[in-house]
Amino acid sequence: MPESERNTSKVNKRITIPVVLLAATAPAFIAGCTGKRSADGAIAVTSTNESCDLASTQAQTGPVNFAVTNNGSKVTEFYVYGNNNRVLGEVENIGPGLSGNLTVEIVDPGSYTVACKPGMVGTGLRKEITVSGSKKEKSQAPADVNAAKARYLDYIRGQVDGLLAQTKVFVGNVTAGNLDAARGQFGQVRTFYERIEPVAESFPDLDPLIDMRWDDTGDGKDPFVGFHRLERFLWPPQPQEVGDAAGQIAPADAAHAKTDDTAANIAAVAKGLLDSVTKLHVEITKPTFTFESRQFVHGPQALIDEIARTKVGGEEDRYSHTDLWDFAANVDGAETLIAEMQPTISAKNPTLMNKITAQFADVRTSIDKFRDGDGYVSYTTVTPEQRKDLSNKIDALSSTLSQVPGLVLGG
Repeated sequence: MPESERNTSKVNKRITIPVVLLAATAPAFIAGCTGKRSADGAIAVTSTNESCDLASTQAQTGPVNFAVTNNGSKVTEFYVYGNNNRVLGEVENIGPGLSGNLTVEIVDPGSYTVACKPGMVGTGLRKEITVSGSKKEKSQAPADVNAAKARYLDYIRGQVDGLLAQTKVFVGNVTAGNLDAARGQFGQVRTFYERIEPVAESFPDLDPLIDMRWDDTGDGKDPFVGFHRLERFLWPPQPQEVGDAAGQIAPADAAHAKTDDTAANIAAVAKGLLDSVTKLHVEITKPTFTFESRQFVHGPQALIDEIARTKVGGEEDRYSHTDLWDFAANVDGAETLIAEMQPTISAKNPTLMNKITAQFADVRTSIDKFRDGDGYVSYTTVTPEQRKDLSNKIDALSSTLSQVPGLVLGG
């Protein structure tokens, strides 16, 4: 077994005890708004396809609440960014006409950035907010949660070690013209990234360079780079795959592939991918690297929602159809988070733990039906009925997980 695989197997825990999935309480959606602060002090936000307006751009240190309404026709997201453009909080998959709430703990006065992302692409529609008041002490998570976070940090670093090692091999195969080897490795190398996706996404300058899709380019206005650009090169779009339906390859995307996926361009994209993964590795392995307790307890649901949001429809790996690798990796990461928090969840609500355990097993069994040797079958062979069944099970698991953050961080 290669060294990178041996290292990864040490940290990729599979839960063998009753597990509880941590629910990500949906952060509130921020968008263009027309109202004032709500009765509970939340900043009202209204998102449209073209605007992200806040009722107020002033806040006080401590918990900052946002109440978001999506008045646009596109699904949107909302983000709050801190120093070095790190994500402090986010909410995803806000459908037209829906609303939600986000609470972010900001302990230092200063300027912060918020962004709505209509269509869930690009850098979003950004606004600045000013946080005033005295510096606050960060609220302390329970001791058992801090201990679980410390253990999980070891897991994250093990995964990013594996990601860097495998990316070096993958990029080497692409640039050397060993394309069959690169195709065989594509699903595996991305597994390391997908297992820690919410943490990786907290680096918004690096995540798009590694994991962007064609949809994030503004139909080619911005450079298309990262894993999925190389995926397109390895699996060139076929005429029957081109169209405007969900999971299909956009006509502009296919046209761009014909003119721009030259050997020289692909070599530059491959080098850029390795550079970005190396930078992510440097950031996560710094002794000072940490992540918020809220991000930690929301992580399991965030990972499961990644499947529902961009994978069940086949949008994620639209060229290679290796989507089931990503499904399994997201579940791996969620299960690992739950394994770390299992003692806390079991002590507080064993019934919920047992329910999550059963739902996790159901989702895992559904994915494993499509195993093929050491990998998975092409997602094109999964029927609409099977996709719907899997989607229903994922949605049920996500709903149950939404109960967990309050339980873990509460008294």
